[in-house]
Amino acid sequence: MLSWLVVLTKPRTEALAEGHLERQGFEVLCPLMRVQKQRRFKWTWVEEPLFPRYLFVGAKPEQSWAPLRSTVGVVSPVKFGGIYATVPQTLIDLLRSRAEERQEHRPLFMQGQKLRIVTGPYASLDAVFEMQDGSDRALVLLDLLGRQNRVSVNVSQLIVGDR
Repeated sequence: MLSWLVVLTKPRTEALAEGHLERQGFEVLCPLMRVQKQRRFKWTWVEEPLFPRYLFVGAKPEQSWAPLRSTVGVVSPVKFGGIYATVPQTLIDLLRSRAEERQEHRPLFMQGQKLRIVTGPYASLDAVFEMQDGSDRALVLLDLLGRQNRVSVNVSQLIVGDR
């Protein structure tokens, strides 16, 4: 049975710290989430840590926690009143099961999802995603002149949500 601690990392070094901790024999969990970001003028989905700057670290009862403090990318284990912050195994299992569910390939947008067009001739209009139209384009429904019209737009022009 593993004991789990919460570890604070340096900014944006979760993956680096995770690799070093695993090489030292610790089990590490860094749950990720998909977020939409604009990179090089295109909207893309990227995976970021669910808890930025924090990792869950598991060790066997006979394993020492001392190497945590000197691991590259790690600031320190989280403590409350001098006592390590522990995490129950049930929470770790839940986070892992959610991560496995997300590993399934999903399209960028789901049919019927409300979107907003951010650039181009239809900028600032709300749309409803209908289907993918190639790798870089999507067919969306727009309310124009009192009726729904099907329009093909570049997926980099779309963001999730409405006003």
